[in-house]
Amino acid sequence: MAKAYLVVEGHGEVEAARNLVIRLWADLGLPHAVWGAPKRGKALNTRAGVLQACELLRSERDCAFALLLRDEDDGCPATAGPETAAWVAAASLPFPVAVVLAHREFEAWFLPCIHLMAGREIRPDVRIAEGTTCPEDPEGIRDVKGWLSKRFPPGKIYKPTLDQLKLTQWIDFGVLRASGARSFRTLENALRFLAAPSALKIYPPPRP
Repeated sequence: MAKAYLVVEGHGEVEAARNLVIRLWADLGLPHAVWGAPKRGKALNTRAGVLQACELLRSERDCAFALLLRDEDDGCPATAGPETAAWVAAASLPFPVAVVLAHREFEAWFLPCIHLMAGREIRPDVRIAEGTTCPEDPEGIRDVKGWLSKRFPPGKIYKPTLDQLKLTQWIDFGVLRASGARSFRTLENALRFLAAPSALKIYPPPRP
């Protein structure tokens, strides 16, 4: 059976990103797809790292299409996205691939929904402080992980491997969509592309 594959960098994102993508795929009403176990890439902000990730995907004989998802901490996704897509294109994979860069971090997608997460138990004795609300520019915050930690109980910090999946499960797509988060909109467009690829096999289109 043909499968879709996801490539991420962080340990916490392996299950969190998979949960996000599978739920969002269904929320968008896209045709049924089976997502294989996510793959972890290294240095996905470099050509060498992306090409290595492409070889991991190529090794999966049942791969029908793939999504490469990483954080774009300080750069501009509008520039880095097509550049990364060009590196993928250079690998000449036989199936469609979409590239999405979360600006600035995957965790920025939590912030528009943070009021829905506040006060709920993430793990024993760990909750985001009640009354926490979304900052004015959630995608403009550098170090969202630190921002979250400051709203955890004293002595506790946000840990992606323990907390990222649970918070991802609490994302409300309607609320996140209404926030206008541009990198989330890119993710939605990327999934639509993978569900019905055009003559181009790469999203976003690499710049000449």
